[in-house]
Amino acid sequence: MATRATRATSGKTTEATSEAAACGQLADAHSPRTGAARTFPVLEVFGPVLQGEGRMIGAQTHFVRFGYCDSRCAWCDTLYAVEPAQVQAEAEWLDVDAIVARLASLGAQTPWVTLSGGNPAIHDLGALVERLHATGRKVAIETQGTVFRPWLAQCDVVTVSPKPPSSGMVTDHARLARFTALPQSNLKVVVFDDADFAYARDIHLRYPNRPCYLQPGNAVGQDDTAALLAKLDWLAQRAMHDHAMANAVVLPQLHTLMYGNRRGV
Repeated sequence: MATRATRATSGKTTEATSEAAACGQLADAHSPRTGAARTFPVLEVFGPVLQGEGRMIGAQTHFVRFGYCDSRCAWCDTLYAVEPAQVQAEAEWLDVDAIVARLASLGAQTPWVTLSGGNPAIHDLGALVERLHATGRKVAIETQGTVFRPWLAQCDVVTVSPKPPSSGMVTDHARLARFTALPQSNLKVVVFDDADFAYARDIHLRYPNRPCYLQPGNAVGQDDTAALLAKLDWLAQRAMHDHAMANAVVLPQLHTLMYGNRRGV
């Protein structure tokens, strides 16, 4: 089933590619080229918390949130990690040593570290993943499936969240297929409405060998707990009455129920 979000145009694909390149250039401009360790724009390092989404839901994890993103979703709930001006104003530019030390100060016993954003795949985080593994941590990453990096194969869990019609973004399936080829990848689709559900159905049918998770959309500043639970019930009923979605897993956005839409949780 084709939806308006999967009919990618060459213009929008080029726009997304240019945005990714621009984000990379912004990051490179702030990172030292010689004589010092490479640094990355970090908005938050926090935890431990319970992961609220996808395959990792309920797992104890620390988070590292990186700045810059090649998408501009209409309902983005982390614009402070997306808009270049906000990233430049708020980010700390940390090298691998500093990030690992910050995580250690939060508690080395937490088994997982989740790399989030923005879109963390914009950055060359291979050395960070290696260091985290060397300290005994497991590494998960959250990305939208637009910018593929070879180091993603080093991550223990790759949660890919392609963006549905309500986001205003367009899915490039040639790009997304590189992520779904990773055996440790899973798909997570946020669903706000019927068009989003149709999109999620299409994603599930296109990539039947990847675990697929559906979660109700969260209208930041509008949805209270009752509204989120009502959306979850609606989504569950839609999935259970569609035989094609029998193997999809419907989940709440656990962190919004537990913590609300606060930063640092």
